[in-house]
Amino acid sequence: MSIELKLMESYNEGMSKGIIQGENAANRRTAMRMLRAEEPIEKILKYTSLTEEEIQVLVGQVK
Repeated sequence: MSIELKLMESYNEGMSKGIIQGENAANRRTAMRMLRAEEPIEKILKYTSLTEEEIQVLVGQVK
């Protein structure tokens, strides 16, 4: 495998990870807004793709 191909694969992998992290951060922000608006957890689960455990962590952060 050429060095250029390895670099391209590493770049693509990094981009994919960055996109996933960005989507997760956006989902957490959305969940926080929904929690502050006192939306039911079932609705937050449906619209954010977060797990119930992830949402419960956020519940503890809502002020």
